[in-house]
This record gives sequence, C-alpha cells and structure tokens, in this order.
Amino acid sequence: MMEKIILKAQNEEELKNMVSRSLTLKEDETYQVKVLKHPKKILFINIKGEYEIEIVKKSDLKSSDVKTEKPRIQNEEKIFKKEKKDVRNPNNYDSKKNNIRKNYRNESPENEEKVIQNSQDDTNIDKIRGFFKEFIVNAKLDIKIINVKKENNGKYLVILDGKDMRFLIGEKGSALNNLEYLISTTKKFKNLKISIDSNNYKEKREKSLRDLARKKGKAVLATGNAVKLNPMAARERKIIHEEISFMEGLKTESLGEEPKRYLVIRKLDEKN
Repeated sequence: MMEKIILKAQNEEELKNMVSRSLTLKEDETYQVKVLKHPKKILFINIKGEYEIEIVKKSDLKSSDVKTEKPRIQNEEKIFKKEKKDVRNPNNYDSKKNNIRKNYRNESPENEEKVIQNSQDDTNIDKIRGFFKEFIVNAKLDIKIINVKKENNGKYLVILDGKDMRFLIGEKGSALNNLEYLISTTKKFKNLKISIDSNNYKEKREKSLRDLARKKGKAVLATGNAVKLNPMAARERKIIHEEISFMEGLKTESLGEEPKRYLVIRKLDEKN
C-alpha cells in the first residue's frame, strides 16, 4: 500500500509547496490529490481546504489520471449581495427565509436555535434572526443562534454558539468586529446597532483590555516612556481610554487611520 498523507492549504500554490516539502518521490513515482474539503473564504475569514495526498506508481496510472484538482475557493461574500437583492422584494425574501428555515431544520437538527420569546413584538428581531440563519446555512458553519434580543440601550444582541465560532471571532475579536461593521453597512440594517457575542466573549475581552490598560499604564508611570498599543476597534479603544482615565497622571491619544487606528499611553506632563 502506497503512502497517504492529509494536508491543509488555502490555495493551489500553498498546497504544491507543502507537497514538495512533505514528500520524497522516486523517479517512477508521482502523487494524486483528493479534495476532502474545499477551501472557503467567508467574508474576511479564510478557512483552509483539506486534501488527501497519495503516492502512486507512474506505471499504474494512465496519463489522464495524473491530475491535481485545483483547490477551488468558495467565496461567501455573495451572501450579503443576496440579502440586499431580496430586500427589494419582501415576498421573495420571506419565502426564501421560510425555505431556509425548513432546510436548516431538516438537514441540521442539531443546529436549531433555542428560541427565546421577546417581551415586545419587534419585527427587527425576526429580520436579524432570518439574516443570520441564511448566513450560517450558506457558509456551512457549525454555529447555532441562541438568542436575538433588544437591549435597554437600543442595541440588538445576537448570541451565537458552536464549534466554528472561532472563525467568526478571529484573533482578539478582529473578525467579530469586522462582521459587525459589514452588517451595519447593509441597506437593511444600516439604521440598527447590532452586536454579536458568544459565551460572554466580549465581557471576557473587556476584562482583558482593562487588565492590559492598567499594566501598560503602570509601566508608563514607572519609566516615563510612552507606550504604543496595537490597532483596535473603536469600541475597544474606548475601553482603554476609560480605564486609563481612572489612573492619575496618565492620558491616552488616538492616532492613525481606521482600521489601523491605535492608542498611545503617555504621562500627563509629557510633551508630544
């Protein structure tokens, strides 16, 4: 039996480089690629494809058999375009939403959301839930909707959970922040403030940011040297600003342009 290995790659070039590093072929050998999972790009999230690489004898293959299937990338940005198109015809949107709900429950019963009734009859909640259902189904993510509710501050909170939440959260919440921004730019939701959370991630992230602010603030007070922080979303910069304001002798400045705007923590008596 010839050797088989499993590799994960985002595109054809990356796959070829990984194969060249991983395999040592004899003169009478070549390899075949079987695509187990195609790579996908879901908005700004890249998910690697999965491939089975098998070493085979050249003599055992016909020339037409020696092919490497290209790692086709499925781009899910069309989800937002679909959503905008459907809004123009409410009947089509409602019909499509009902079909998605039916297919979603029949094909993936484990992903049915836990429906929690809201005290008020808010049509926006149903629209938001329908949009996220369509997004999850089209993106083929193992995520479920736990709840959609309107908070006292007027924001709508979407609580999600599932094995693939790490893709939506991203490094230090960057993907989550970008997703919220993209949703806010759609015609249907541009006048709504929609926040996404999972397992109290944002509360934990806020605690981490406040701890970071205090740690860096103490370093500035001890050394007198200004500290530059990594680029953050506006909501996260606000948390740092607030925490530093509680520390005497310090100030914060926002510098740079979005989305790479960052903070600098300085002593109050320091000249720029």
